[in-house]
Parts: sequence; C-alpha cells; structure tokens
Amino acid sequence: MTTGSDTASRPAPRSARMVPHRRHTQAWIFDLDNTLYPAHCNLFAQVEQRIGEFVATALGLGPKEARALQKKYFREHGTTLSGLMRHHSIEPAAYLEYVHDIDMSGVAEIPELDDALSALDGRKLIYTNGSAHHAENVLRQLGVRHHFEAIYDIVAADYRPKPDAAPYEYLVLRHDIDPLHAVMIEDIARNLVPAAALGMPLHTSTSCCATT
Repeated sequence: MTTGSDTASRPAPRSARMVPHRRHTQAWIFDLDNTLYPAHCNLFAQVEQRIGEFVATALGLGPKEARALQKKYFREHGTTLSGLMRHHSIEPAAYLEYVHDIDMSGVAEIPELDDALSALDGRKLIYTNGSAHHAENVLRQLGVRHHFEAIYDIVAADYRPKPDAAPYEYLVLRHDIDPLHAVMIEDIARNLVPAAALGMPLHTSTSCCATT
C-alpha cells in the first residue's frame, strides 16, 4: 500500500489543472466530508473522537497513547484504519461501523446545494475514504441523495485510501468514466494528484455548498 508521498510529489499535468466548461463534463466526482457540507457541522470531529476510542479499546491503550497512534497511522498509511489493519489485523467492518456511529443532527438540508447539483449536467458520484453507510446518512441529511448514482467508498477501494493511485484507476474502470471528461472536487489538494495523473480537470473546495 502506498501512502501518497510519492504521488504527491508529482505535479499535475498542466492541461489537467484547468477546469473545463461545464457542458463538456460528463461525470462529477465529489468527496464527501467537509466538501459537500460545511466543516462547522462538526461531523469529522465526532468521527475522529470515535476513532480514538476504538483504538484505545481495541489495543488497550490510554487516551493519549491511542490518539498518538491514531495520528501516526493516519500520517503513514492515509487512514488510521489502514494502519490498524496492517499492524494489528483489525476487522475493518467493526471499525467502520463504530467510528461512523455519530450524531447527524448538526447537518441540515441545504437548498442551495440541491440547486447547485441540479444545475450540473452529467453523472454524479461520491468518492470517500469513509463507508458507504456513512455517506448514505450524510447525503440523506443534506437532502441530495437523489443526485448521486453511486458511492465509491473505502470498501470498494479495497481499503486503500486516497491518495493511493490504484483506487482512482479502479473507480474510472468500474463506473466507465472518461477521466478527460470528468471533474473531481475535493477539500484536500493531495487527494487530487492521482486524479490529475489520469487526466482529470480538477477543482478544490473547502466546502462545495459554501461556493454555491
């Protein structure tokens, strides 16, 4: 498994850094957390807390030790889960169920987001390092689930997180996407590098709904 350090050092092709006119885009690939909803919804903070709790319980660590290991694995493997699977043979299904069992009450429907997605011609997909179940819950809270034909999650990616390049290649093959006519929207720039290498025009956003 790669951690993305090698791919992150490669610049995106110049042509891939240009966002095309919307009428030429056939597929829109959206990140989920802190992209389709504002960061102040605080969902990711809840997930991070749950991850720390899981690590502490599963490995018998104190809170400080668990948090340090959580961050170490995130830096080295792209997600804490990847580190836990590699070094401790942790069952991923139990982990994903636990860390995504969070309070969604802070997420409300965003009519402007619904309108913005409606205005985009072409297919729309979610690509997330989280679980499909989590994505389904978030999209329903936002009132925009009907816009997306598929959710490509960490399970579909064989537990290889962004920015590992291999899942990006599988994504476009599995969903028959032409990278030259697809746009990926992300809040983390390094996660766009493998998409650019495939030829995708890119767009970064700290929150998609904040720009609509």
